[in-house]
Parts: sequence; C-alpha cells; structure tokens
Amino acid sequence: MIVPSARDAEMRWGRSRVYLLSGPRVPASPGYHFLVAGRKLAEIVRRERPDVIEVGSPYLAPWLARRAAWGTAGGVRLVAFVHENPRLYAARLPWLVRAPLDAVLAAYLRAAHAGFDLAVAAGAENLAGFGVAHTAVVPLGVDTEVFNPARRDPAWKLENDAVQNERAQAVVLYVGRLSAEKGLGVALNALEEIHRTTGARLVLIGEGHLRPRLERMARERPEMLSVLPFESDRARLARAYASADLFLAACPSETFGIAALEAAASGLPVAGVAAAGIGRFLEGADWARTYRPGDSGGCARAIVEVLGLDRATVGQHARAAAINYSWDRTFTELFGLYGALVARRSRAARASSSAPSPAPKISV
Repeated sequence: MIVPSARDAEMRWGRSRVYLLSGPRVPASPGYHFLVAGRKLAEIVRRERPDVIEVGSPYLAPWLARRAAWGTAGGVRLVAFVHENPRLYAARLPWLVRAPLDAVLAAYLRAAHAGFDLAVAAGAENLAGFGVAHTAVVPLGVDTEVFNPARRDPAWKLENDAVQNERAQAVVLYVGRLSAEKGLGVALNALEEIHRTTGARLVLIGEGHLRPRLERMARERPEMLSVLPFESDRARLARAYASADLFLAACPSETFGIAALEAAASGLPVAGVAAAGIGRFLEGADWARTYRPGDSGGCARAIVEVLGLDRATVGQHARAAAINYSWDRTFTELFGLYGALVARRSRAARASSSAPSPAPKISV
C-alpha cells in the first residue's frame, strides 16, 4: 500500500507493507496529501513487482502509476478504483458553466486513465467519463461488529452538551470533512427550523476549512450546534453513531456513502440527499428520508420526519439493511476481478511465446 503523507516512511501492517510518500497538503483538506513522488513510486513498483496496481485517485496518481508500470517486466495491470468523480462536482453548477467544464473533465479523465485495464466503483454512475472499456460495480462494506447498536451510551450526550434543562436533546450527527462540497450549507440553513420544531442539536465530527466558521456559529448558538474534532478511534466513533438519533448524509457527490453505512449498521436512521451514492443507498428505505440537492426546506422536512419515527423500529431496519454489506463480500469480488485480469495477461503471454516466429528472409 502506497499512501501520500507528510513524511516518507515504511512500516509493516499485518502481512502487508505500507509506504508513506511525502507530498504537499491538499488545500482545505487536513490530513490529505498529493501523490507527487513519481520516482519513489517507480522504485517501489520495481521492488515489489505487483501483478495489479489499484489507483484510488483521479488526479496525479493515474499518470504516475502508468509511468511506474511502464518500467516493469511482463506488464502490470492498472485498475482505477473510483472513490471520487470530479464530474459529480461540476453537475451542481449552472448549465453555462457546467457543460464546458464537464467536457474538459471528461477529456482529462479519459487521458489520465488511457491504458487502464479496469475501472471499479461502488456505483455505476461514478464510472461516467473515465473512458475505460472494462468496468465493474463493487459495493463497499462495513464492520458490523465495530459499528453496532450495542454501543449506544446515554452518557455520550451528556459529555457533548446535548442535555438541556436535564432533558436529552435529539442529536442529528454528521461525520465527515467540514468542507463546502460536502453539502453542509444546506443543513446549516435548515438548522434553525429543525431546532424550533424538534429541539434537536446538530453535532459535527470532522476537520476541514469550514471549521473556524462552524465553531463561531456553535459559540453563537450553543443550543443548536456542536463541532467536535476528527475521531480516529473506531470504537469511540461507533459509540457516537449509536448514541445519536439521526445521521445526516449531506454530500450530493458521494460515490458510496461509507459514513451513512456505518451509521445504519449502528442502528441509526438517516436523512440524506437524493443524489449519487447516498440517494442510491437510501432509495426506498423506510428508515430514511431524502431531499433534493440544495433544498434546505426539504432537508428540514426530512430530518423532522425521521425524528418523528419510532427510534427502535427504524434503528432495527437500518441495521438489517447494513448487514447486507460486508468487507468479505467486497474483497472477494475485487480479488476475483483482479485474478481474472492476471489470468488474461498470462494467457496472452503464453500465446505470444508459442506463436511461430516469422521465417527468415533469404537473399539470393
């Protein structure tokens, strides 16, 4: 595994090796770095001699991975795992801007992934524009032992100021980056109506460029909003999910919605945007309500409706839906796809080596 980081390092993780390669920070995204160390990447690829390189970013990484693969003997299969499709961001812009920008992004994605053998995503809509002939849809998974309703703890609300006048408030929980593209503005515009109708508090867990603004809002309206730091401990995060009353899935360009899945596994009903991966995951769910992208009134109605449902019943239904997603299933499907790629390469190599050589030309 090769991970862009603030420093270079190599470590063991079980039976795996993890390489950290230093790169510049991604603006407005704390903890994220660009992969720019092309020479070091090529050295690692030559040393490890992989059969498949899976690329998880559509920006610089595809170019660097393709260049690293060129220097290997026998050929390496290149796979794009689409965690992010930039075209989904452009889709929210006005048409006069959206159409030309979408054309530019589609051309870039095709160029960046030229020569890739396979593109994989959690949803078919995420694959649009990548220009890779072979594609596959593989849903992601959730650890249902870690993310479990049994972790519900009433003390969590007390610890996070969600108890007013000795009564626990309903908590709407958001977990993710605190950045503009995540759709938080829609929920913030709806927050006063949500609080007036239900008395609920919005609790945000994460980091991002909006944090200073959100912290100011929380100081001004402490009864409505709390901003907590990014949580790296999965057990503590699972406790937060299970102890809240509703999860807010606000991002209209989410390719899958792993946080919403973790929340559902924790027995938490969801209010989410009816777009991309979130809309697909919540479609037809009786334990969730959706709203149109950009619709603050719809967001308020969705949250109020979910908070009015029977918490125990919808929590059970959310948990039952999440059980269908397992990491075992995800990796079984992925390794099956990658094994087929390697087998095709081996067959092609054998066919090439067994082909008769052309007869030598004889001059007379």
